[in-house]
Amino acid sequence: MNTLLKVEKISVSFDGFKAINSLSYSIGKNELKAIIGPNGAGKTTFMDIITGQTKPDEGNVLFGERSVWLESDQKYQVVWDENLLMKSESQIALLGIGRKFQRPTVFELKTVFENLFISMKKNRNPLSVLFQKLNRDEKNLIEKILGEISLKNEQDRIAGELSHGQKQWLEIGMLLTQEPKLLLIDEPAAGMTSNERRQTVEILKKLSADKSVIVVEHDMEFVKDLECEVTVLHEGSILSEGSIEHVSSNNEVIEVYLGR
Repeated sequence: MNTLLKVEKISVSFDGFKAINSLSYSIGKNELKAIIGPNGAGKTTFMDIITGQTKPDEGNVLFGERSVWLESDQKYQVVWDENLLMKSESQIALLGIGRKFQRPTVFELKTVFENLFISMKKNRNPLSVLFQKLNRDEKNLIEKILGEISLKNEQDRIAGELSHGQKQWLEIGMLLTQEPKLLLIDEPAAGMTSNERRQTVEILKKLSADKSVIVVEHDMEFVKDLECEVTVLHEGSILSEGSIEHVSSNNEVIEVYLGR
């Protein structure tokens, strides 16, 4: 599996407090991973670094591993397309990294379909929906996304009428219109009904068939249902990593997180 994102020994301090401490992390192409940890563990700061909102004091954040054949040495060498620390937030987004925050932000007075249209890669604004027609490729992409986020039957509903869980799915769909390679999803299960949580698990699993997905979550049952590798952060470092069964049985994890 080729690595899509590689974080190498990043550290960052705020007013003397070390929010991230020599943290290394990676995710492969088309892989689903989860990150858990107590408040203050560094989860949000970690995502801020990946998306360019925060620059680390040291370390590297590399994106897009490729193998290049070196004729002179007769061997392959791993190269990286981009060092994200050299990019702005907008440049990182254009490279194919999308982030969904905990609270969904949608155009409440527009339909589900219009929300997806507005968020497409071209320069859009809410007024453009009134004057611009979709081409066939755009329409096909939106139809595909509606199926992926379980909102095909809701496409003509006003977004403000959706349940909290459906708004979460819609925002994921709005990210998908950008055709990202990596999705960062922050606490998707928060405020959802049990049925919505089950559907969200299925949505995220299906998305990882052709995208990489990192889910930050507090809900252990939700993470267990994702059936993916879990990373436990504590005080800006990785405390444990592996299956949910593995990290749940780690005495240090129990002490600093599960036992709270």
